[in-house]
Amino acid sequence: MVKKFSTDEIVRCIKSSQDREVLNWMYKEVYPKVRRYVTGNSGSVDDSKDVFQEAVIVLYKQVIDNKYNQITDVEGFMIVVSRNVWINMVRKANRNVSQEFLKEEVSLDNNPLVEMIMTEKWGAFQKLFDSIGEKCKEMLTFSTYEKLTMDEIAIKMGLANANAAKTQNYRCKQKLIDLVAENKELANSLNS
Repeated sequence: MVKKFSTDEIVRCIKSSQDREVLNWMYKEVYPKVRRYVTGNSGSVDDSKDVFQEAVIVLYKQVIDNKYNQITDVEGFMIVVSRNVWINMVRKANRNVSQEFLKEEVSLDNNPLVEMIMTEKWGAFQKLFDSIGEKCKEMLTFSTYEKLTMDEIAIKMGLANANAAKTQNYRCKQKLIDLVAENKELANSLNS
């Protein structure tokens, strides 16, 4: 049986870099719901992985920046953010989907939790972002902040094609997630 974590436990685990079990829980319990949503709305399994990783990054950023409202259920937050990320990706790619789907973007009562990674304050998280390497920083800046398509990123970064850019983007996101999960210095700076 998979352990269910309370919101307070999840936040504490992320801040103390003791979050391996929390990440496992999110992948076992939350990711399947995101996958069903994305694949049920014109997306692929790979798309669902990208969307979910984006949502994990948003959650970590909110927690690290002390902006996460602990009243909000983490699973609900992840699903809302994932839905919004997918809707934005669909809009950006001009995919042929129903208009009802595109009208479905969800907010958390105008709560700043849904601010997507584009805030000025990075704090301790910036140190990790700086440590992932120039190519990954450039990749994540293009994909996350500038919202470029994988074709545009491939051209800008001199990659063979959009699939190469997508693979690199996935690896860079995973590298950042792993660094957040394992970095003791980050945990110390957050607890001081």
